[in-house]
Amino acid sequence: MARTSAAFDILMVTDCRFPGGNSSSVVEEIHAQHRAGYRTGILHVPSPILRAARPFADKIRDVLDGGLAELVVGVDEVHAKLLLARHPSVFTELPDGLPEVHADEVVLAVNQVPADERGLQPYYDVPHVQRQIGRLVGKEATWAPIGPRTRDALAEHRDAVPMLPWDWENVIDVDQWRVTRHGFVSDRPVLGRHSRGHWSKWPEEPAEILAAYPEDPHYDVRILGGVDIPVERVGYLPDNWVDYPFNSMPAPEFLASVDFFVYFHHSGLVEAFGRVVLEALSAGAVAIVPPYLEPLFGDSCLYGSPHDVRGYVDQLHGDWGSFAERSRAGVELAQRRFSYDTHVRRVAELIGLPEASRAEQAREPAAPHEPASEPASEPASGPASGCPLVVDLTRHGAPEGLLAGVLRAARGQSGTCVAAVPGARTADVGSGAVETFPRVLDELDDRERSRYLTARVTGLVQAHRPASIVLLTDGTVDVRDVLTATGRPNLDAVHVHPGDSAGAPEGDLAAAIAAGLPDGWVAAPPPGRPSGSGSRAPRPVTQRLLDRLPESWHLHTRARRKMRTLRREHLDRLMDTAEDVGVVLFEAEDAELSLPVPARVSHPVPQRLPVALVVVPGADLDPVPNIRALLQRQQITSGFRLALLAPPHWEAEAARHGLAIETLVDEPGWTALHGTGWPAYLRQRVREASTAFQPHTVAFAESPIGGPDGSDSVLEVLEAARVRRRMETRQRRPR
Repeated sequence: MARTSAAFDILMVTDCRFPGGNSSSVVEEIHAQHRAGYRTGILHVPSPILRAARPFADKIRDVLDGGLAELVVGVDEVHAKLLLARHPSVFTELPDGLPEVHADEVVLAVNQVPADERGLQPYYDVPHVQRQIGRLVGKEATWAPIGPRTRDALAEHRDAVPMLPWDWENVIDVDQWRVTRHGFVSDRPVLGRHSRGHWSKWPEEPAEILAAYPEDPHYDVRILGGVDIPVERVGYLPDNWVDYPFNSMPAPEFLASVDFFVYFHHSGLVEAFGRVVLEALSAGAVAIVPPYLEPLFGDSCLYGSPHDVRGYVDQLHGDWGSFAERSRAGVELAQRRFSYDTHVRRVAELIGLPEASRAEQAREPAAPHEPASEPASEPASGPASGCPLVVDLTRHGAPEGLLAGVLRAARGQSGTCVAAVPGARTADVGSGAVETFPRVLDELDDRERSRYLTARVTGLVQAHRPASIVLLTDGTVDVRDVLTATGRPNLDAVHVHPGDSAGAPEGDLAAAIAAGLPDGWVAAPPPGRPSGSGSRAPRPVTQRLLDRLPESWHLHTRARRKMRTLRREHLDRLMDTAEDVGVVLFEAEDAELSLPVPARVSHPVPQRLPVALVVVPGADLDPVPNIRALLQRQQITSGFRLALLAPPHWEAEAARHGLAIETLVDEPGWTALHGTGWPAYLRQRVREASTAFQPHTVAFAESPIGGPDGSDSVLEVLEAARVRRRMETRQRRPR
């Protein structure tokens, strides 16, 4: 059999599952390489640091979906001008099945120190890593520390491995992060930080946490990345803190909502670079950080301890001119030293420039770089994310023409909009992008219905990134809960609801909507969001149980982490035992919400049948014959309950047969609205529908279902749902 091969200008070698800065740095370099015209491949090599099974980071998937890089799979050998590896731990133990790799130049970007106080063992052994790279590519790597801290940590190995004389610093597309700041975000200082919710990312002492992030109503504190660790250490969540879970909103948007970026962490952590600080500077936030970062960021940051934070904040928040000067200095440093051009220059020094023709074809036009504005009375504003999102949350219906009028006003403001409406009102939307809520919501009480709608609106905001949101309600949903859960502090919102007008509407969109409302309805700002409520992800019941164990179980450092693992294992065994004897442990707020999925089949207890979810991603399938084929197989087998995720034109036919259906925007509609990102959107909608319907089987229908002979792979997959359910039931029976 002939050998297969692939060739690239640059082969990136790393573990694509890392959720934080490692993947962010890889992705930024891929964007820079693509813009310059280099062809990039990615070779995934798992790191032992990530023991649990997990998928690639979303940002890695995005560059693969977008064609900016190619995942190396199924080839015998790979040729590259430059092999650029990141995170030395991936070379601890090379897995079987890697291709034969040939590279002209080999560089290891060292973004992890060999050891620090956090680890029970060193993270990697330098000589061993160098030998493993030699095994993979047949030559030694040149080590490239990404900053002074990693270079110092490698000092004892300078004679053992070749090392670049300059640092391989992280880069960033400043224009994608920069915020034009006309004034402070609020009348109170807004402090923020974003990072993974790892224990090492927070100071160990409660006093230091509360010094850096004050528990004081004169300050707003916003946290992107979760607050479980500080809550565990302090004992509670301060009222003036707002919690946005990890990845609940884009970091650029979050940074646009804060004045000061305050970043202090565990004393045992050695940050190789401090990528989050670079992101904050690029967004124009003033950064307050530990002194060890000064060699990297110079005069662009303020340096000190957590106890210095209040003094810095109070001084600058009282002097817009000084704040604006510091903000501009940070942006200028990022542009001058850490831009994409920096990365392209260092790559070109190693392998030369890409072919001119390919560079011209691949180059992405950068957004214009706008200079920072002069002081004004307006608050800082983030980049607009998209068109308005109109969401009809009414349960008991609204006056005829209300929804259509709101949609006309929204489209009149921006030319288009996205609508999310109950399935029965799909026809009222007319043209444009629409997602629908299942009609089976009518079977839920107000509390459960509100839980579902809150989750769906959060997903809509995450997917469509609207510049504004219009919520139509009739008192059955708490608008504050819905808006808080979206994790979008800067999202302009208009609340359309029954009531008496209290004056002129605020903003052009609200005014346009109000002009067409019937008597007894108003367009107004939503009720104020509760202070400190934020958007908190539900915590697993095991974690809640852990929190309630005796204080003597809460140890420190290494022993504490080991004990936490033992406690979790014990509780997991307890929960497994409970399941075997028919006991389910959960708190009410953590219980899964599963929508009703009806089935008209000959079965004594239809609700016990497994759910089969059919996903129809395209708009070219006729719902009538395809739904008929699905219903026929459901009736013949009495083996599953059918749920659908399909384009909106399937909704009426599904409702005619009493089927549970959610809808999605098809690929042409998504592309016309947003341009790119369809694969990620489809994955998100499948996850959301799976959460709502709890299917045992998911099948994709991209061609007509069924045929003259009654055979079809989709139908066979659905029928197998019952077999799978039986096998799982046997496995759960007590021995």
